[in-house]
Amino acid sequence: MRIVQLLPELDSGDLARTTLDFASELLRLGHEAIVISNGGELVPRLTLRGGRHIRMPLQGNPLWSLRLVRRLRRTLAELEVDVVHARGAVPAWIAWRAWRGMPADKRPRLVTGAHDFYRKSFYGAALAAGERVTAVSRCVADSLQLHFSGKLNQPPRVVHYGVNTREFDRDAPVSGQWQLRLLNQYPQLEGRHWLLMPARLEPGQGLIPFLRMLAAVVSQRDVFGLIVGDSCAGGEKYSRKLEQMAVELGLADRVLFLGPRRDMRELYASSQVCYSLAEQPEPYGRVAAEALAMNCPVVAYADCGSAEVLQRCFPQGLVERGNPDALVETTLRILDQPQMVRFSDFTHEDTAAQTLALYRELLQTA
Repeated sequence: MRIVQLLPELDSGDLARTTLDFASELLRLGHEAIVISNGGELVPRLTLRGGRHIRMPLQGNPLWSLRLVRRLRRTLAELEVDVVHARGAVPAWIAWRAWRGMPADKRPRLVTGAHDFYRKSFYGAALAAGERVTAVSRCVADSLQLHFSGKLNQPPRVVHYGVNTREFDRDAPVSGQWQLRLLNQYPQLEGRHWLLMPARLEPGQGLIPFLRMLAAVVSQRDVFGLIVGDSCAGGEKYSRKLEQMAVELGLADRVLFLGPRRDMRELYASSQVCYSLAEQPEPYGRVAAEALAMNCPVVAYADCGSAEVLQRCFPQGLVERGNPDALVETTLRILDQPQMVRFSDFTHEDTAAQTLALYRELLQTA
Protein backbone atom coordinates (compact mmCIF):
# COMPACT_ATOMS: atom_id res chain seq x y z
CA MET A 1 0.00 0.00 0.00
CA ARG A 2 0.99 3.62 -0.47
CA ILE A 3 0.11 5.46 2.74
CA VAL A 4 0.12 9.21 3.36
CA GLN A 5 0.07 10.56 6.90
CA LEU A 6 -0.83 14.21 7.52
CA LEU A 7 0.06 16.04 10.73
CA PRO A 8 0.96 19.62 11.71
CA GLU A 9 4.71 19.14 12.30
CA LEU A 10 7.20 16.29 12.39
CA ASP A 11 8.85 17.54 15.57
CA SER A 12 9.73 15.72 18.79
CA GLY A 13 6.19 15.47 20.20
CA ASP A 14 4.20 12.30 20.83
CA LEU A 15 2.19 12.62 17.62
CA ALA A 16 5.30 13.09 15.48
CA ARG A 17 7.15 10.22 17.13
CA THR A 18 4.18 7.92 16.61
CA THR A 19 3.95 9.01 12.97
CA LEU A 20 7.65 8.26 12.46
CA ASP A 21 7.43 4.86 14.18
CA PHE A 22 4.41 3.91 12.08
CA ALA A 23 6.14 5.03 8.88
CA SER A 24 9.19 2.95 9.84
CA GLU A 25 7.03 -0.11 10.40
CA LEU A 26 5.25 0.45 7.06
CA LEU A 27 8.61 0.54 5.30
CA ARG A 28 9.82 -2.58 7.12
CA LEU A 29 6.72 -4.43 5.93
CA GLY A 30 7.21 -3.36 2.33
CA HIS A 31 4.68 -0.53 2.06
CA GLU A 32 5.34 3.04 0.95
CA ALA A 33 5.32 5.72 3.64
CA ILE A 34 4.81 9.40 2.85
CA VAL A 35 4.39 12.13 5.48
CA ILE A 36 2.99 15.58 4.75
CA SER A 37 3.67 18.22 7.41
CA ASN A 38 5.34 21.55 8.01
CA GLY A 39 8.61 19.75 8.68
CA GLY A 40 10.58 19.36 11.88
CA GLU A 41 13.57 17.70 13.47
CA LEU A 42 12.38 14.14 12.68
CA VAL A 43 12.30 14.63 8.91
CA PRO A 44 15.91 13.44 8.40
CA ARG A 45 15.15 10.27 10.36
CA LEU A 46 12.13 9.60 8.15
CA THR A 47 14.03 10.04 4.90
CA LEU A 48 17.05 8.09 6.19
CA ARG A 49 14.74 5.10 6.76
CA GLY A 50 13.37 5.31 3.22
CA GLY A 51 10.26 7.41 3.75
CA ARG A 52 9.31 10.55 1.89
CA HIS A 53 8.39 13.94 3.29
CA ILE A 54 6.36 16.64 1.55
CA ARG A 55 6.28 20.02 3.20
CA MET A 56 2.96 21.83 3.68
CA PRO A 57 2.16 24.31 6.49
CA LEU A 58 -0.64 22.28 8.09
CA GLN A 59 -0.06 23.77 11.53
CA GLY A 60 -1.57 27.19 10.80
CA ASN A 61 -4.96 28.79 11.15
CA PRO A 62 -7.64 26.58 9.52
CA LEU A 63 -9.13 29.41 7.46
CA TRP A 64 -5.69 30.50 6.26
CA SER A 65 -4.92 26.87 5.44
CA LEU A 66 -7.83 26.70 2.97
CA ARG A 67 -5.37 27.72 0.29
CA LEU A 68 -3.72 24.31 0.70
CA VAL A 69 -6.79 22.31 -0.30
CA ARG A 70 -6.19 22.40 -4.05
CA ARG A 71 -2.49 21.75 -3.61
CA LEU A 72 -3.16 18.74 -1.40
CA ARG A 73 -5.81 17.41 -3.78
CA ARG A 74 -3.38 17.64 -6.68
CA THR A 75 -0.62 15.98 -4.65
CA LEU A 76 -2.83 13.06 -3.63
CA ALA A 77 -3.92 12.54 -7.23
CA GLU A 78 -0.32 12.58 -8.50
CA LEU A 79 0.83 10.12 -5.83
CA GLU A 80 -2.06 7.70 -6.50
CA VAL A 81 -2.39 7.10 -2.78
CA ASP A 82 -4.25 4.13 -1.29
CA VAL A 83 -4.97 5.59 2.17
CA VAL A 84 -4.71 9.06 3.67
CA HIS A 85 -4.49 9.17 7.46
CA ALA A 86 -4.99 12.72 8.78
CA ARG A 87 -3.90 13.15 12.39
CA GLY A 88 -5.35 16.15 14.24
CA ALA A 89 -8.19 18.60 13.66
CA VAL A 90 -6.63 21.00 11.13
CA PRO A 91 -5.00 18.30 8.95
CA ALA A 92 -8.29 16.35 9.04
CA TRP A 93 -10.28 19.40 7.96
CA ILE A 94 -7.93 20.18 5.06
CA ALA A 95 -7.69 16.53 4.02
CA TRP A 96 -11.46 16.07 4.06
CA ARG A 97 -12.03 19.15 1.88
CA ALA A 98 -9.35 17.99 -0.58
CA TRP A 99 -10.63 14.40 -0.57
CA ARG A 100 -14.30 15.17 -1.18
CA GLY A 101 -13.37 17.23 -4.28
CA MET A 102 -11.70 14.23 -5.95
CA PRO A 103 -13.55 11.84 -8.30
CA ALA A 104 -15.06 9.07 -6.21
CA ASP A 105 -13.43 6.33 -8.31
CA LYS A 106 -9.95 7.87 -8.05
CA ARG A 107 -9.68 9.20 -4.54
CA PRO A 108 -7.92 7.33 -1.71
CA ARG A 109 -9.65 6.04 1.39
CA LEU A 110 -9.76 8.59 4.20
CA VAL A 111 -8.93 7.87 7.84
CA THR A 112 -8.91 10.59 10.51
CA GLY A 113 -7.19 10.21 13.86
CA ALA A 114 -7.78 11.92 17.23
CA HIS A 115 -4.89 12.11 19.69
CA ASP A 116 -6.43 14.54 22.18
CA PHE A 117 -9.75 15.64 23.66
CA TYR A 118 -11.63 17.94 21.29
CA ARG A 119 -14.59 20.11 22.18
CA LYS A 120 -17.55 20.36 19.87
CA SER A 121 -16.54 22.80 17.12
CA PHE A 122 -16.70 23.26 13.36
CA TYR A 123 -13.07 22.26 12.84
CA GLY A 124 -13.10 19.53 15.46
CA ALA A 125 -15.97 17.86 13.61
CA ALA A 126 -13.57 17.10 10.75
CA LEU A 127 -12.02 14.46 13.00
CA ALA A 128 -15.26 12.52 12.70
CA ALA A 129 -15.50 12.98 8.92
CA GLY A 130 -13.18 10.15 7.94
CA GLU A 131 -14.50 6.94 6.47
CA ARG A 132 -12.88 5.41 9.52
CA VAL A 133 -11.83 7.23 12.68
CA THR A 134 -9.08 6.19 15.10
CA ALA A 135 -8.70 7.33 18.70
CA VAL A 136 -5.56 7.06 20.78
CA SER A 137 -7.46 5.77 23.83
CA ARG A 138 -10.92 4.71 24.95
CA CYS A 139 -11.45 8.00 26.78
CA VAL A 140 -10.69 9.95 23.57
CA ALA A 141 -13.05 7.66 21.62
CA ASP A 142 -15.78 8.31 24.20
CA SER A 143 -15.20 12.06 23.85
CA LEU A 144 -15.62 11.81 20.07
CA GLN A 145 -18.82 9.84 20.53
CA LEU A 146 -20.11 12.45 22.95
CA HIS A 147 -19.43 15.51 20.80
CA PHE A 148 -19.59 14.21 17.22
CA SER A 149 -21.87 11.17 17.22
CA GLY A 150 -23.92 12.61 14.36
CA LYS A 151 -20.84 12.85 12.12
CA LEU A 152 -19.34 9.41 12.73
CA ASN A 153 -19.88 6.68 10.15
CA GLN A 154 -19.19 4.12 12.87
CA PRO A 155 -17.72 4.15 16.39
CA PRO A 156 -14.07 5.25 16.56
CA ARG A 157 -11.49 2.47 16.54
CA VAL A 158 -9.18 2.62 19.56
CA VAL A 159 -5.53 2.25 18.50
CA HIS A 160 -3.17 3.10 21.33
CA TYR A 161 0.16 4.73 20.62
CA GLY A 162 2.78 2.00 20.79
CA VAL A 163 6.18 2.07 22.44
CA ASN A 164 9.20 1.59 20.22
CA THR A 165 10.68 -1.43 21.99
CA ARG A 166 13.84 -1.20 19.92
CA GLU A 167 14.51 2.08 21.72
CA PHE A 168 12.96 0.99 25.03
CA ASP A 169 14.38 -2.52 25.19
CA ARG A 170 14.01 -4.04 28.64
CA ASP A 171 16.36 -6.92 27.77
CA ALA A 172 19.31 -4.66 26.97
CA PRO A 173 21.40 -3.98 30.10
CA VAL A 174 21.91 -0.48 31.42
CA SER A 175 25.42 0.65 30.62
CA GLY A 176 27.84 0.75 33.53
CA GLN A 177 29.31 3.90 32.01
CA TRP A 178 25.88 5.57 32.18
CA GLN A 179 25.55 4.64 35.86
CA LEU A 180 29.06 5.94 36.58
CA ARG A 181 28.38 9.25 34.84
CA LEU A 182 25.12 9.72 36.74
CA LEU A 183 26.67 8.92 40.12
CA ASN A 184 29.65 11.18 39.39
CA GLN A 185 27.21 14.00 38.74
CA TYR A 186 24.83 13.11 41.59
CA PRO A 187 26.79 11.11 44.20
CA GLN A 188 23.87 11.37 46.64
CA LEU A 189 22.01 8.78 44.52
CA GLU A 190 24.47 5.98 45.25
CA GLY A 191 22.82 3.08 47.04
CA ARG A 192 19.39 4.72 46.98
CA HIS A 193 16.08 3.66 45.47
CA TRP A 194 14.67 6.26 43.05
CA LEU A 195 11.08 7.38 42.54
CA LEU A 196 10.78 8.94 39.08
CA MET A 197 8.44 11.79 38.10
CA PRO A 198 8.67 12.74 34.39
CA ALA A 199 6.67 15.96 33.91
CA ARG A 200 7.04 19.48 32.62
CA LEU A 201 7.62 22.00 35.40
CA GLU A 202 4.30 23.76 35.09
CA PRO A 203 1.02 23.82 37.02
CA GLY A 204 -1.33 20.88 36.56
CA GLN A 205 1.35 18.23 35.97
CA GLY A 206 0.98 16.60 39.40
CA LEU A 207 4.32 17.77 40.79
CA ILE A 208 2.88 19.09 44.06
CA PRO A 209 1.08 15.80 44.88
CA PHE A 210 4.30 13.98 44.01
CA LEU A 211 6.37 16.09 46.42
CA ARG A 212 3.85 15.61 49.22
CA MET A 213 3.77 11.87 48.60
CA LEU A 214 7.58 11.75 48.53
CA ALA A 215 7.76 13.57 51.89
CA ALA A 216 5.51 10.93 53.43
CA VAL A 217 7.46 8.03 51.90
CA VAL A 218 10.96 9.25 52.85
CA SER A 219 9.87 9.37 56.48
CA GLN A 220 9.45 5.57 56.26
CA ARG A 221 11.86 4.39 53.52
CA ASP A 222 15.30 5.40 52.27
CA VAL A 223 14.27 6.67 48.82
CA PHE A 224 15.12 9.58 46.55
CA GLY A 225 12.92 11.55 44.18
CA LEU A 226 13.91 12.42 40.61
CA ILE A 227 11.89 15.02 38.71
CA VAL A 228 12.66 15.03 34.98
CA GLY A 229 11.28 17.71 32.70
CA ASP A 230 11.79 21.15 31.25
CA SER A 231 10.06 24.29 32.46
CA CYS A 232 7.68 26.09 30.13
CA ALA A 233 8.53 29.51 28.71
CA GLY A 234 8.51 31.99 31.57
CA GLY A 235 8.08 29.19 34.08
CA GLU A 236 11.10 30.00 36.25
CA LYS A 237 8.83 31.37 38.99
CA TYR A 238 6.93 28.09 39.22
CA SER A 239 10.17 26.10 39.24
CA ARG A 240 11.40 28.16 42.19
CA LYS A 241 8.06 27.57 43.92
CA LEU A 242 8.53 23.80 43.59
CA GLU A 243 12.09 23.98 44.90
CA GLN A 244 10.95 26.07 47.88
CA MET A 245 8.14 23.62 48.56
CA ALA A 246 10.63 20.75 48.55
CA VAL A 247 12.68 22.57 51.20
CA GLU A 248 9.60 23.22 53.34
CA LEU A 249 8.67 19.53 53.15
CA GLY A 250 12.12 18.51 54.32
CA LEU A 251 13.16 17.18 50.92
CA ALA A 252 16.12 19.45 50.24
CA ASP A 253 18.49 16.47 50.23
CA ARG A 254 15.97 13.90 48.95
CA VAL A 255 14.83 15.26 45.58
CA LEU A 256 16.63 16.32 42.41
CA PHE A 257 15.29 18.45 39.55
CA LEU A 258 17.19 16.98 36.61
CA GLY A 259 15.69 19.11 33.84
CA PRO A 260 15.10 17.61 30.36
CA ARG A 261 16.95 14.34 29.69
CA ARG A 262 17.72 12.13 26.72
CA ASP A 263 18.37 9.01 28.79
CA MET A 264 14.81 8.13 29.78
CA ARG A 265 15.32 4.47 28.93
CA GLU A 266 18.06 4.17 31.54
CA LEU A 267 16.14 6.24 34.10
CA TYR A 268 13.02 4.07 33.71
CA ALA A 269 15.10 0.90 34.00
CA SER A 270 16.87 2.14 37.14
CA SER A 271 13.86 3.53 39.03
CA GLN A 272 11.73 1.65 41.53
CA VAL A 273 8.48 3.45 40.64
CA CYS A 274 7.39 5.94 37.97
CA TYR A 275 4.43 8.34 38.32
CA SER A 276 1.81 9.85 36.02
CA LEU A 277 -0.22 12.31 38.11
CA ALA A 278 -1.51 15.08 35.82
CA GLU A 279 -4.37 16.98 37.45
CA GLN A 280 -6.56 16.70 34.35
CA PRO A 281 -7.01 13.27 32.72
CA GLU A 282 -4.56 12.98 29.84
CA PRO A 283 -5.62 11.44 26.52
CA TYR A 284 -2.91 8.81 26.51
CA GLY A 285 -0.28 7.53 28.93
CA ARG A 286 2.97 7.73 26.99
CA VAL A 287 5.11 7.95 30.14
CA ALA A 288 3.27 5.01 31.70
CA ALA A 289 3.70 2.84 28.59
CA GLU A 290 7.41 3.62 28.21
CA ALA A 291 8.12 2.95 31.90
CA LEU A 292 6.19 -0.32 31.86
CA ALA A 293 8.01 -1.37 28.70
CA MET A 294 11.22 -1.00 30.74
CA ASN A 295 9.77 -3.13 33.55
CA CYS A 296 9.33 -0.14 35.87
CA PRO A 297 6.12 -0.17 37.97
CA VAL A 298 3.85 2.83 37.43
CA VAL A 299 1.44 4.64 39.75
CA ALA A 300 -1.29 6.62 37.99
CA TYR A 301 -4.84 7.84 38.53
CA ALA A 302 -7.59 5.43 37.56
CA ASP A 303 -9.52 7.90 35.36
CA CYS A 304 -6.96 8.84 32.72
CA GLY A 305 -5.30 7.57 29.57
CA SER A 306 -2.52 5.98 31.61
CA ALA A 307 -5.14 3.86 33.39
CA GLU A 308 -5.93 2.04 30.13
CA VAL A 309 -2.30 0.93 29.93
CA LEU A 310 -2.09 0.00 33.61
CA GLN A 311 -5.31 -2.01 33.51
CA ARG A 312 -3.61 -4.48 31.16
CA CYS A 313 -0.02 -4.28 32.37
CA PHE A 314 0.09 -3.25 36.04
CA PRO A 315 -3.34 -2.73 37.67
CA GLN A 316 -1.70 -2.67 41.11
CA GLY A 317 -0.55 0.88 40.36
CA LEU A 318 -4.01 2.42 39.88
CA VAL A 319 -5.09 4.91 42.56
CA GLU A 320 -8.14 7.07 43.08
CA ARG A 321 -7.71 10.69 42.05
CA GLY A 322 -7.65 13.06 45.00
CA ASN A 323 -6.60 10.40 47.51
CA PRO A 324 -3.07 11.29 48.72
CA ASP A 325 -3.07 8.45 51.25
CA ALA A 326 -3.59 5.95 48.41
CA LEU A 327 -0.52 7.36 46.62
CA VAL A 328 1.63 6.76 49.69
CA GLU A 329 0.18 3.32 50.46
CA THR A 330 0.52 2.11 46.87
CA THR A 331 4.12 3.34 46.68
CA LEU A 332 5.06 1.59 49.94
CA ARG A 333 3.42 -1.62 48.80
CA ILE A 334 5.34 -1.63 45.51
CA LEU A 335 8.62 -0.90 47.32
CA ASP A 336 8.06 -3.64 49.87
CA GLN A 337 6.53 -6.26 47.58
CA PRO A 338 7.88 -5.87 44.03
CA GLN A 339 5.51 -7.38 41.46
CA MET A 340 5.99 -8.35 37.86
CA VAL A 341 5.03 -5.95 35.07
CA ARG A 342 3.20 -7.65 32.19
CA PHE A 343 3.87 -5.44 29.19
CA SER A 344 1.98 -6.43 26.03
CA ASP A 345 -0.25 -4.98 23.30
CA PHE A 346 1.36 -1.53 23.45
CA THR A 347 4.33 -1.84 21.12
CA HIS A 348 4.53 0.16 17.91
CA GLU A 349 4.31 -3.16 16.04
CA ASP A 350 0.91 -3.68 17.71
CA THR A 351 -0.13 -0.17 16.68
CA ALA A 352 0.95 -0.78 13.08
CA ALA A 353 -0.81 -4.16 12.88
CA GLN A 354 -4.10 -2.73 14.15
CA THR A 355 -3.88 0.29 11.84
CA LEU A 356 -3.03 -1.79 8.77
CA ALA A 357 -5.93 -4.14 9.54
CA LEU A 358 -8.19 -1.09 9.58
CA TYR A 359 -6.81 0.08 6.21
CA ARG A 360 -7.33 -3.34 4.61
CA GLU A 361 -10.86 -3.52 5.96
CA LEU A 362 -11.59 -0.09 4.48
CA LEU A 363 -10.04 -0.90 1.11
CA GLN A 364 -12.23 -3.99 0.80
CA THR A 365 -15.45 -2.00 1.29
CA ALA A 366 -17.29 -0.17 -1.45
